[in-house]
This record gives sequence, structure tokens and C-alpha cells, in this order.
Amino acid sequence: MKILSILLVAFLIATSFLYAQESINTGRRKFYNVEELIRLIEQAREAGMSEEELRNLEIIDGDQEINVMEYIEQKRLARLLKDKKLKELLSKNFLTVNDIYRELIKTEPEVIKKLREELVSER
Repeated sequence: MKILSILLVAFLIATSFLYAQESINTGRRKFYNVEELIRLIEQAREAGMSEEELRNLEIIDGDQEINVMEYIEQKRLARLLKDKKLKELLSKNFLTVNDIYRELIKTEPEVIKKLREELVSER
């Protein structure tokens, strides 16, 4: 069991190294795939790693150490915030060209009547 957990941690570190290499090659930072990290954590749980070991699990990315659980939580909160902002945006009503056109069509007869009355009253 310990060997399997050591192999899993080694695989996790190797995966982070590959992501780091890809980020160097592309010229911009590529973040870790959260779904893959969750899958690896589930495999580590099945292999017998304790929750404390999982909470302390870190990925070394160049000179920076990243706690996996904190990273996943930050990503989850960022996704929730983004979804909330999108939901707020979609809940707003926006005025479209068709709305303006329909309003003009509705008010046009009234405007014409007022103009006609003004013209007739001036004579």
C-alpha cells in the first residue's frame, strides 16, 4: 500500500513537472487540471492515504510549492464567483433594436395626432 501511495505521489509530481514544462514552452502559465487532481486524490484515498496526508499534499512547480487541496478550493470558489457573475448578467434585461422599433410603432400614431392637432390649431 505504501509503495502504491509513493508511486501515486511520484506520478502527481511528474504530472506537475509536465505541466510546468508545457507552460515554459508555450510562454504562459498553464494551470493544473482540477478534474485530474481530484481523480488522483480519489485514487490516493483508495490506495490508503490518510486525509491528513492528502491535506498536506503539495505540488512543486519550479520554485513554488502549491497545496493541492487549497488550489482545488480556490478554483472551485473562482468558478462559483464566475458562475454567479454570469447568472447576474443573464438575469438583466437589455433593450434590443426590436424593442425600440416596437415602441416607436406604438407611439407613432399618438405623435402624428399631436402634430396634426398642433398644425390645425395654429391655422
